[in-house]
Amino acid sequence: MSSRTASSRRAPSKRRKSSRSSSAGQGLTQWVVILALVAGGIALYDNRVALMKQVAPLLTDDRRTADRSEGKPERRAEKPKSNQSAVGIARAPVPPVAVGATKAPVPNAKPATATDVAAANPALTGENFKGRFYFCGTSGLDTCVADGDTFWFAKTRITLADIAAPATDKARCQQERDRGFAAKVRLRDLLNAGKFDIEVLKGQPLAAGTSVLRVVTRDGRSLGSILVSEGLAKPRLAPNQSWCP
Repeated sequence: MSSRTASSRRAPSKRRKSSRSSSAGQGLTQWVVILALVAGGIALYDNRVALMKQVAPLLTDDRRTADRSEGKPERRAEKPKSNQSAVGIARAPVPPVAVGATKAPVPNAKPATATDVAAANPALTGENFKGRFYFCGTSGLDTCVADGDTFWFAKTRITLADIAAPATDKARCQQERDRGFAAKVRLRDLLNAGKFDIEVLKGQPLAAGTSVLRVVTRDGRSLGSILVSEGLAKPRLAPNQSWCP
């Protein structure tokens, strides 16, 4: 009797321990599930943009399938009509020519010659011209002296029709280069000395090469004749044009 009583008393204690362990395991499982749900929600929130991009096509296809099954027409984006102004829509102006595209060449186009310039620029002859002349290497190609018998005026290359000065860039000897530079400086000083007249020499063409031929005078005397008298130029029709020994 005493042994049965002792075993019957010990049995309830084992049952109590098993019930406690099972309840503890269930509580731990619930916490694990809750933590997993929280972690999954955080991950979905962080990747919501990428997820929406993947899901959006599926949702659109589902809507189109539902509309077709119900017999509804497909929804298409309506384009605003050209004669209606859409409020809030900024329209960029359409360029007449594509950006970066080159224009087609003009047919029968050719560069203007000195003869064309002379014919279209009657201001190259007249009286009382004046300007501040420099050397063409420092002032561009206008109101400058290029050589002892060539200068730029009114954006036109003018060559003195009555003289030929020594060359500088294409000189054949040092003496010609030195005298050509002296003639270049002297012509600049003569042009800057005051007003001058530009005339056409009778019996000669209006242009030669890329230059127009003119005679520049002051008080009835040619500036070219001054260069000839100073030994810095020769008459254009002189038989001997050499400046080298």
